[in-house]
Amino acid sequence: MTTDDMTSLGEKGFLADLLPRLYSDPLLVGGFGHDASVIELTNAPFNLIQKIDRASHPVALKEGWCDHRTWGQMAVTANCSDILASGGQPIAFMMAVMVPGTENARNVQEIIFGAANECRANGVVYAGGDTKEAKDAHVVGTAIGIVAKDGFLPRNTAMPGDQIFCAGLIGGFAGAYFMLKRVPQDQRDRPVEDYIRYPSSPRAQWRVATEVNALKAARCGMDASDGILDVLQTFSSAGVQVSLNLDAIPYHPFALECARKTSVPLTQLIFGGGDWNILYCVSPERADELRKLGDTSFPLFHVGEVTSGSGVVARTEDGARFTVSGVVNEHFKSRIEDATDFMTTIETGNFLQ
Repeated sequence: MTTDDMTSLGEKGFLADLLPRLYSDPLLVGGFGHDASVIELTNAPFNLIQKIDRASHPVALKEGWCDHRTWGQMAVTANCSDILASGGQPIAFMMAVMVPGTENARNVQEIIFGAANECRANGVVYAGGDTKEAKDAHVVGTAIGIVAKDGFLPRNTAMPGDQIFCAGLIGGFAGAYFMLKRVPQDQRDRPVEDYIRYPSSPRAQWRVATEVNALKAARCGMDASDGILDVLQTFSSAGVQVSLNLDAIPYHPFALECARKTSVPLTQLIFGGGDWNILYCVSPERADELRKLGDTSFPLFHVGEVTSGSGVVARTEDGARFTVSGVVNEHFKSRIEDATDFMTTIETGNFLQ
């Protein structure tokens, strides 16, 4: 058993040490370590899927760009996105809100209304929760749902030949953040409200994920709220190499504008997180089905492939090849929600070597 402190290990290092030593009940489908947990229901035509997650303190709230409803919306999105990425259908959601006694009651109400409204917008039952006193404000959500017996998408089953698809545009969160922080309004292409709206409205890839899950075309899936690199590294943990096609990245318009008007390289914005993408590994036999789905009104994009080897690489159509490494959103180390070290690394680092 490790004696290191949590800062030394980081969240991911802590879990890598802990999970292999936990007893995994035979009814826990696929064991620990996936986006959501699936429980075998022996007498039902489907399985139970569930998720619990602390909702990060929204960057947009800290910056004064939104009210507390965003925090409640994020709690729903964080939990339901993981269930969707795992092949499931969210059914119900509950939330615990912990705040100091000095917290404005209206703020707490807004958190709850934000969660309830996001549930209603997506056909999820908001089933209440808990409100308690704590030294600092925290919001923890939990969602339950159902998943087909053969529909669970684990994180770690990628195979050579698989094609990688991304649900949603990339770089919008980081692009909007840097446009708001680095570029004066008279030099921006859009009204300030447009840039604020994106980080203030975290939404899961409900439409795309529902269609992909119905087709049962993916081999594995993972929510990319901690950043694209985190997903690619996790896919590669199956003993394969993951190759990202830089010429196929579906950049959000905010990312493209940010790269033109700031010093942040466009490729760095790939790794900024906060876009609520879902990435899938799809067998070559099923890849054409998903290629046919993707268009401007259905944001599903072919962005790479899985090959023999190890690690994460990036390539261009003209043959350039890069090793990919860098920071991911990780508690106890570098968090997007702090909007400090993580965003500085996105702005000034170089993930492509």
